[in-house]
Amino acid sequence: VDVINQLKAYGTVLEIYDPWANPEEVSHEYGLELIKQLAQKNIFDAIVLTVAHNEFLEKDLQTLLNTNGVLYDVKRVVKGYVDGRL
Repeated sequence: VDVINQLKAYGTVLEIYDPWANPEEVSHEYGLELIKQLAQKNIFDAIVLTVAHNEFLEKDLQTLLNTNGVLYDVKRVVKGYVDGRL
């Protein structure tokens, strides 16, 4: 939630996806809306991976990025190419 709030402070347009989170609980607790599924490809300028769910290991996240998009992996989940990690 802190990462989301910081990105919003910069005026970033966000789509939030977490396959394990209950959308109603997230909305009630944090006032955030989750998308139900990820886009098929080439839609995001950036992806900030902040949870370590197995679903993200199985997905080729680079296919979701625009040509110059960046992938930032906060939880060190992705074994391959990323643009940054903590």
